[in-house]
Amino acid sequence: MNDSELSHVLTVIQQRTGISFRSDQTQSIQRTLLLLMQRLGITTSAAFVAAIQRDPQVYNELVDEITVGETYFFREPKQFDFIRHRIIPELRSRRGDSTILRAWSAACASGEEAYSLAILCQQESQQLDVLGTDLSIQSIAKARRASYRDWSFRGGAMSQVAKYLVQTHSAKHDQRYELSKQVRRHVRFQLLNLASDNYPNRSAGIGNFDLILCRNVLIYFQRETIDAIARRLYECLVPGGWLITASGDPSLIHSSDFAAITTQYGTFYQRSNPNATRQNAAAGVTKSKTEIKPKSDVSRPINSPRSAKAKSLPPAAEPAKSVAPSPRQSPSQMPLHSRVMAEARGALAAGDYAAAVRLTENQRQHPDACVIHIRGQAHLNAAAALRSCSEAVANHPLATELHYLRARLLMDANQLDEAARAIGRALFLDRSDVMSQFLAGSIQFRRGQWKIAYRHFETALKLCNQQDPQTLIPFSKQDTAAVTAAAAESQMTKIRALLAKTP
Repeated sequence: MNDSELSHVLTVIQQRTGISFRSDQTQSIQRTLLLLMQRLGITTSAAFVAAIQRDPQVYNELVDEITVGETYFFREPKQFDFIRHRIIPELRSRRGDSTILRAWSAACASGEEAYSLAILCQQESQQLDVLGTDLSIQSIAKARRASYRDWSFRGGAMSQVAKYLVQTHSAKHDQRYELSKQVRRHVRFQLLNLASDNYPNRSAGIGNFDLILCRNVLIYFQRETIDAIARRLYECLVPGGWLITASGDPSLIHSSDFAAITTQYGTFYQRSNPNATRQNAAAGVTKSKTEIKPKSDVSRPINSPRSAKAKSLPPAAEPAKSVAPSPRQSPSQMPLHSRVMAEARGALAAGDYAAAVRLTENQRQHPDACVIHIRGQAHLNAAAALRSCSEAVANHPLATELHYLRARLLMDANQLDEAARAIGRALFLDRSDVMSQFLAGSIQFRRGQWKIAYRHFETALKLCNQQDPQTLIPFSKQDTAAVTAAAAESQMTKIRALLAKTP
């Protein structure tokens, strides 16, 4: 396709789906569309546009190609902790123990999120009615089947889900797990495009929710569409209802009347409750709506695509697993671990690596302390940092960042085979982590496995292109998605040149 043809195709896609693409995504999306056309036997952009508009099968395949249904059970565990410890008790307090929690998993993909919520409510003896919706008919079909492979239970989710699973085998003899009817009977699925104006729709059961999960989908839309979606989601909630978005999603603070509430579990959005406001006013309690600026929930990694030659670990940003103190707490009121971590992060950021190591020495039962300890050590003694990291991953096998750090340290030590195994463990825990994909590409490139490296860089690029260009990438040296995407494309260009020269 030439530029004019591609522009027309993308316009049609946006009109049908609401999904938009930035200028820096042009090369990637064109490659995706051309591969789809080739698979479908379509040879011209005009024929492709016609098929998108008239053929449901082509439209559905297009949707599956341009969206990534990357999900797994109990993804972002702290958000589920918030539901368990705040939303459910609050609901029971307001409406009684026998009340039903009405929830919506918007853009549910293959259903793991909706079923996670159902399992959590089973654990809490909370009655539940869950609606799952998605743009993709294939995703809805998968969600209704409720049959999953091991990959859907990564990150330790199996410990929570195991009692609700029945092991089966597919026709291809691969091991699968089917959710029990005990869980499935509380969840229903239907097609819905969030970018449409077909909701709220009480007759279709889309409205009057106590909780909406809308995670990792707003990144696909332009700001205008995001604002419109936010207003509709607000109207779909009961007064006092909650909206949970992903930590990497764009802010909705100025998109509607939501109040942004910061807790130890993260920042969430709540629809105002006039009854609660009147009760608080009668009791002399006031509460103002304030803008809460999103904070980074990741640590800065050892290596940045901006500086491929860097061998030391940069200062770490605030880790995801640290618990932020209440704004009303003074440092002396903070829990000991939080005080130590705040001081250690400050020392690392200031370049006082010895202090960062010393402060975290007795806190290494916590994975976030291990991260800072290792980063500080890497500036002082790389061999000691590698030993500490190997010990840390043994004690905290589910901490993705520790596996990432170990892989990077091993690569710097030129232990490439072991580095490849280490980054493989990080990717097993979170295949959607951009920097783990980027580092896997770097390691395989050093090993001479250029085609494998290319696939990792291509995945990193695709993941970056699904985010706002200014989003900071987890485990990076505060690099944005745009910077990381450019670095991945540069590596891919280099590999293509090498492959072209190879007989």
